[in-house]
Amino acid sequence: MSIVIEPGIDLETPIRTLFISSGKEPIMTSPRVYVDLGESSSATFVEHHAGNSESFFQNGSIFISLEDSAQLDHIRIQSNSKKTANMGNLYIEQNCNSRYTFFQFAQGAELGRLNIHTDLKGEGADCSLNGLALSSGNQHLDNHVITDHQVPRCTSTQNFKTVLQDNSSGVFNGRTIVRKDAQKTDSSQSNKNLLLSKSALMNSNPQLEIYADDVKCAHGSTTGALDKDALFYIRSRGLDVLAAKTLLIRGFAAELLESVNHDSIRYFLNDCFDNWLSENTVS
Repeated sequence: MSIVIEPGIDLETPIRTLFISSGKEPIMTSPRVYVDLGESSSATFVEHHAGNSESFFQNGSIFISLEDSAQLDHIRIQSNSKKTANMGNLYIEQNCNSRYTFFQFAQGAELGRLNIHTDLKGEGADCSLNGLALSSGNQHLDNHVITDHQVPRCTSTQNFKTVLQDNSSGVFNGRTIVRKDAQKTDSSQSNKNLLLSKSALMNSNPQLEIYADDVKCAHGSTTGALDKDALFYIRSRGLDVLAAKTLLIRGFAAELLESVNHDSIRYFLNDCFDNWLSENTVS
């Protein structure tokens, strides 16, 4: 499938692609989608994965090209059955003064993996990559991200969070490359993970690979359980254990959920998050 937006076009209504997996028969699919935005165009692209399949493997690839001053908001919703595997591959190429904003909400699939490779090829390009993963049972969800700064004066952020329950596990591999000629680069990485059980496991590996000398780059990672002092403080205000935990988990995720610009999509994701909380938060 190919989506082409002509130069100067501003699409107010989001473009939605729905990938549905269903049935009991084992199946493998490898869809490829091309999204090309012309100069000074803008759009919102929603990639939604859903279904109740009992045996399904998807290995999809999306190729995105942004011409000068183009802007794309990309929301990926991964809500497949927990008996399936979902592999996503994103390749993004940005030209001068383009802006790419990505957000993934992942709660489905027994095995979910997202590979992102972004090439910043034009000066002034801005790339913001964000994700919230919610895992329970024996799920494994991971993100592998490469942001490649090839020219001067580009900006990038990586901000990924994971909430893990039961025996679930996750991985964050974030890599930012700053080439020799990419002076005046401004880049940051953040990975924060919340463990709701003692058997949950998270592996975090933020990386900076810098060959230029006039840059502003930072990275950080934290993994831990709910803060006991904060939990005690909230309970002292009259909330029970379950309500206090729910409030803290919601506060952990709120930053990313509120970053979604489109109102109806943000409301939908908040509802999905609340449903997950009600099913997976235990006292």
